[in-house]
Amino acid sequence: MSWKEAFEKGIASFQGGKLSEALLCMNQAIELQGDNFRIYDSRAAIHEKLGNLKAALLDSKKVIDLAPTQWQGYTRATRIFISLEKHDSATKMVDLALTRLQGDDSKHRGKLLELREKSVQAQMVVAKKRQLRLAKVAYHVGKLPTEILTEIFAILVDADPCQAVRLSHVCGHWRRVIVGTPIFWRTLVLSNRHPVRKIKTWLERSGSRIASLSVRRALSPSEFPTVLAHLRSLSWSYLEALHAHSSFFSELSQLLSGMSVTHLFSNLKQLSLESCGTVDFAHPPTCEWKLRELSLVGATQFPESHWRYLTQLRALHIRQLPTHFPLSIIEAIPLVESLVLDFSTSLKILGTIDKPLQMIQLRSIELRNAENPLGLLENIDAPFLTDLTIFGAVSRVDEALLHVFRDERDSLVSLRLGSCSLNSGTLISILSCVPCLETLQIYCIDGVVNETLRFLAGKDPLSPSQATVQQRLPCPALKHVDVSRCPDLLTSSAFALVKSRLQNESGADSEAESCPLQSLRTDGCLKMDGDTLQWFRLKVPYFSCVYMTKKEARQRH
Repeated sequence: MSWKEAFEKGIASFQGGKLSEALLCMNQAIELQGDNFRIYDSRAAIHEKLGNLKAALLDSKKVIDLAPTQWQGYTRATRIFISLEKHDSATKMVDLALTRLQGDDSKHRGKLLELREKSVQAQMVVAKKRQLRLAKVAYHVGKLPTEILTEIFAILVDADPCQAVRLSHVCGHWRRVIVGTPIFWRTLVLSNRHPVRKIKTWLERSGSRIASLSVRRALSPSEFPTVLAHLRSLSWSYLEALHAHSSFFSELSQLLSGMSVTHLFSNLKQLSLESCGTVDFAHPPTCEWKLRELSLVGATQFPESHWRYLTQLRALHIRQLPTHFPLSIIEAIPLVESLVLDFSTSLKILGTIDKPLQMIQLRSIELRNAENPLGLLENIDAPFLTDLTIFGAVSRVDEALLHVFRDERDSLVSLRLGSCSLNSGTLISILSCVPCLETLQIYCIDGVVNETLRFLAGKDPLSPSQATVQQRLPCPALKHVDVSRCPDLLTSSAFALVKSRLQNESGADSEAESCPLQSLRTDGCLKMDGDTLQWFRLKVPYFSCVYMTKKEARQRH
């Protein structure tokens, strides 16, 4: 059988649907005549029908090699590439086929243009799907310069140093950035969870330049020697904040003394000590310290001779103080802005000063369990005070408050009073002097809350009927009120206050405009009428009235 007979038999079998027999005939024809492009093109058509696209593409390539000036091989390759969803290649093949087609062959040209349009449309669909897929999974952050990504991470780590560890676990790229940036590892917090391993990791990643060292109470004192031994390689001159408890500070002081690094404490900006007993600095200070914040908690006795070196101090917070507080300390820190004195029991502020101290930087005062708050407040003059808190005072509270508010205080925005004996007339007199007050707390004080709230609602406390409306509401900027645990609070007083601050419902003059209340807490006030709580919740964005806790309920029953 000649190649031509085999070829014609194969064509007949193909047209009759006998694809396997047609393929055998074409193979036989190629063996007899291997340089005829029509045979390869026909076999490519058979492979295409059988779904053997790879074999069909190979035959189409052979057609192009044997007859590069003919359009048939390119056309066949176009159809196969479309089936394989390789639309870029299909478009290239059909363009090559069109350039090789004779000008007067309009029939085949129309079919090729249809193929090209099909390929282009499919290419656009695939591109759109790719864009949608990339929009879902594309890693756009990876395109940011490392410097910008570092700045973003720095914002998170500054707010919470623990974020450095969390961010390093997101992906490999983030981990390389986080681990490779020493500034993210400048805060070292030691607890009972692998402290030695953590020290080694933080020192390696920070280049031994730790800016903040904190020792939690969970770290046992028995581990202090081991921890301090691994901290010896720390670059102590970079340390700015230290938080320690129990004997850690004294052991650290001894270590630094042996290393001749006694200047460390004078360079600190933040120092927090808890239950450290008598603080021993090994060597007395010789120059002014840079300390800006000092926090002493529990049984911690700061050396009295050291206070005069803390002239740059801005915040002094002493909590659970077990001894009396000498007023001479305040004389040593004239630039303090925030003062907190929280005694563990009712204790006195000792000492007197010939002339009240001018403390123009003082913005916040918090006194808790001070037996005589007047002992402090009458000896200082803070003209720009913005926040005053007095809780648990035993005596002379009225005198202390009237001394502070003897003149109008435009600067005060927060007043918190609790668990102390107070006259309602004193409180009303104070509220008349603080037009910018935004936050008022009256906690667990009996006999003052109803008259105070009615006064704030614009009622004249001197009027027997309390129906007289003042021309201008007191404290027009008031936004937050907390009268929790005041046993005599009446629903009518709270109602009057809230209603007076609703501009569209208030009957007051237009000049008495005020801010509506943003929050009102009446927890533990058993005289509040339950039927009115829904109204309060509608009028005040945050309203709380918890009559009693579960523990209190169990004790009562």
